[in-house]
This record gives sequence, C-alpha cells and structure tokens, in this order.
Amino acid sequence: MNHPALVQSAELNLHLSPELRVKLAVLQTPTHELDLLVRQEMQQNPVLELENGLDSTMETGPEDQNDDESWETELSNLARMDDEWRPAPMAASYSPEEDERRQFMMESLTKPVTLTEHIESQLLGMRFDEEERADIISLLGHLNDNGWLKKPLAEVAEEEGRPLEDLEFAQEILLTLDPPGIGATDLRHCLMVQLERQNRSKTLEYHILDECFTLLSRRKLEDIAVHFDVETEDVQAAAERITTLNPRPAKELEEAPVSGFHVQPEMTIEKKDGRWQVILHKDVTPSLRISHFYKNMMAESDGKKDVREFIRDHIKRGRFFIDMLRQRHETIQKVAEHIIARQEDFFETGPSYLKPMTMADIATEVGVHESTVSRTVAGKYAVTPHGTFELRSFFTSGMATYAGEAVSSRAVEAAIKDVIADEDRANPLNDKEISERLALRGIRISRRTVVKYRDRLGLLPSALRRGL
Repeated sequence: MNHPALVQSAELNLHLSPELRVKLAVLQTPTHELDLLVRQEMQQNPVLELENGLDSTMETGPEDQNDDESWETELSNLARMDDEWRPAPMAASYSPEEDERRQFMMESLTKPVTLTEHIESQLLGMRFDEEERADIISLLGHLNDNGWLKKPLAEVAEEEGRPLEDLEFAQEILLTLDPPGIGATDLRHCLMVQLERQNRSKTLEYHILDECFTLLSRRKLEDIAVHFDVETEDVQAAAERITTLNPRPAKELEEAPVSGFHVQPEMTIEKKDGRWQVILHKDVTPSLRISHFYKNMMAESDGKKDVREFIRDHIKRGRFFIDMLRQRHETIQKVAEHIIARQEDFFETGPSYLKPMTMADIATEVGVHESTVSRTVAGKYAVTPHGTFELRSFFTSGMATYAGEAVSSRAVEAAIKDVIADEDRANPLNDKEISERLALRGIRISRRTVVKYRDRLGLLPSALRRGL
C-alpha cells in the first residue's frame, strides 16, 4: 500500500533580481528609446531630475520647507505618486514639456511607422509575458532588409543567450503577424508562409515551392511538370502566381532609416592624431541627478522617520538608475573601442575589408558575457567615414580566400552584390558563373554557398533576374 510522503528534490531556476532587470533594460534599450525609458523612471521616482532642468530648490522657499504642514503635504504627494506609478504607469495631467512631447507623438502617428512599431502594435492585444514579448521583438534585430532571418535560429539563440525553444516559439508567433512572411528562414519559406496565410497550401504553386524550389529557380518547368505529372502550361501558370507574392515583406516597413524614423547615432568613430577614437554623443542620452529639494527635505526632516525612510529609498533607487546609465556608457565605449581595434581596415578602407569577428571574441576581451555584448550592440548606431552603421553589423562569420586569409561573410555578400550589379541584364550570371567571378577576386566559394548568400541578400536566381 502506497502512503503519501514528502519528497525533497533539487531544481535549478533562473530568477532575475529587480536590479538586474533594470540593468539589462538600460543596457539593451536602443538610443532612440532611451529618453522614453528615462522619462518613465523619472515619473516613477520623483527625486530624479534632468541636470539641465530647473533646480527644484528654487520652487519652494526656506520658510515653506520648515513648515510642518508643507512636509506632510509633500509626503502625501510622494506617496500618491508612488502608488499611481508602481502598478500602472499612467498620469492624469502633464507638465508643459510632457504635453509638448505627447503632442509630437500624436502628430507622428500620421507618419510611416517602423517595422518594430508595427509589430509591437499587433502584440498589444495578445497575451504574452514580458520574456515572450521581448523574444519576439529581439528577433526583429536579426532580420535582413527583406525580413528574413540573417542566420540560423540556433545561432541567434546562442548570441542572445536564450533557450532555442523559446525563440522557436517567438518565430512561430512572428510568422502569424503582418506583413505576411516576416520572420521567415529564407525566400522559399517566406513565399510558402504567404500561401499558407491565404489558405493555398494545397495548390500546385505551394507544392512546387515545397518540393521543387531549386528547379523553379533554374526555370526547369518541364522537369517540374514531369515530377508532378502535370502539363507544362500548368506549371507556367503556377510559377506566374508565385511571382505575385511578396519576396521582401520588410520593404513595406523599412526598419531604419525611413521617413518618420530618425536614427540617433550613439557615437562618432573618427581618426584623431593618427588614431581611431570613439566619441560618445552625450546630447542624445539624458543626464540625471538627484533633486536638491529632496536631499534637503531628508536632511531637515528631524524626527520624521517615515519621511526619511521614504525619501532614502527613492534616492537609493535613483542613484542606482543613474549608475546604470553610467555603466551603459562605459560598456558601449569599451565594446566600440575593441570593435575598432579588430576592424581598423574597415574604418580605413570600407565595408569590403570587414574582418570575421564574433561576439565571443569581444566578450573575452572586454571581460563580460557574450549576451552582454549582444545587448550592448543592438540598436546602437555609430557614424563612421563610410556611413552610419549599427554596431551589430560589425560582427560576422568568415571564410578563407585562395591566399589563405580570412574574409568576412559581409565582404563576400558585398562582392556578390557587385558581381550581380555589373552583369548583363539580358543574360544574367548563374550561380556557378558568380562563383567563378569571385574566384578571380581571390574569394574561394562554391556554387552552393553562392546560392545561400544570394538568398540571404534577397537576390533572385538568374532566370528570374533576366530583364530586370
């Protein structure tokens, strides 16, 4: 006979402390969203104020500060504000500065939205927890200009420090959102998703994409007809219907820069006195301080233990947030400096000289976890002599040239773009010919690898490029 028993077992669970959550949020917030994050913290913690704002000690006279009734009123206001902002960040009234900012936001609604804004608006009505929502948004940073994933999901999971199954779930959700095909693995997947969304998964065109995509890319329509035992004319008609699909869903809502979206570079990388340097843009990140009014209020609250404890807690939280902003600057500075050290040829000559570099390389040199580097470079832009680039774009895998040197995958992509841009539109190069042209440049790459990079770039096969 079995009897109830108490059984003790060991189980590992990962719990993030509130302090660590704040630290991660500050570090990974893109520059153009940092101001909003700071404003939200200021609204939740009244002891914080902008360094370039009005000194709050000027708002109240000394005689008022010593008045017991004023102390109680101020304490009551602090408690009310704290209760209002902790559970749900909403306010009934706005300062003139906040009103102006709110009006600007409302006027901006008529402008084209970014892909991130479009996806976030769709997620508002869905029931996801914070981590699930963050995973979906983080995948947007790993999409190419067409809206497909730049790399296998397993690599993204390793880079973000997230479980693969969590990102697989995030991708499944992303594929159900608009525009259809966003978050797909490649061109074939993107087109198949669009047909599925249109309830056309039992059509000839869907089966062609599923089973004969390579033949379709080579315009082997007769071979496809034999495979499915149908007429060539039917295959031709199905191929024409495929061409009506959108191979580049992200082009409808370009991430940045687009009209209505302004990239705010975090830094400028320029050469001074013969050395490449990182110059952080302090004007794009708010600078905070602890209000003198509340410092004085705590110092003069003799015998009022509840006042002192209340203000002390808010000052402690405020100093922690200010310290996180400082650490954010220092981490971005260090990571950028190590990127420059490894990618000096890029800054001297241009994108074609980008070297292979992984986040693990920089993490080891800076002395942080790889996921910290990933959060540091996401959504942070730098002005360089060759244009404005997201720091994430400097990380790329590599391959060997015939000379035995390493060349980055982005340099290979740039070379493929150049070769295709110079081809005869009436007689475009096939993938084998592109491979041969790259060999003349010293880049050793197989035809199959050309196909992989061409698909990643959203460049159509030769048969579909003819006449474009």
